[in-house]
Amino acid sequence: MMRMSSQVEYGLRAMVDIAVHGGDAPVQAGDIHRRQNIDEHFISQILLMLRRAGLIESLRGRQGGHRLSRPASRITILEIIEALEGCDMTRERPINTAVADAVVVRDVWSEARKQAQVHMQRTTLADLCEQRNQLVASSYNI
Repeated sequence: MMRMSSQVEYGLRAMVDIAVHGGDAPVQAGDIHRRQNIDEHFISQILLMLRRAGLIESLRGRQGGHRLSRPASRITILEIIEALEGCDMTRERPINTAVADAVVVRDVWSEARKQAQVHMQRTTLADLCEQRNQLVASSYNI
């Protein structure tokens, strides 16, 4: 039904990667590229967009890389999506509202978008990291 673009998927994966592997040292784009199997040029573009949105910071030099600009618990999934694709989730599509069928369809789609937006506003990067860590831990149980 609703589709996630590759840009958003890779952006979310990159943010989780930075949050999980960042610790004390910045995470390099090449490491994200290798761990996440994302094209190196594409991940560089995504990281630039995330930096411009103020979600990550870039550090130059041999030991440089990327780190979160604030704690993962204070970065929402909606912020990441908006950084990569703009605020399209809240945009209304022009529909001829004189036709009852069009009004009904528009209203149900609008409500679905609002529900999705609320969910993504409540879900933080820390939540994704926690879910990821639970999956990794459960895969090691024999």
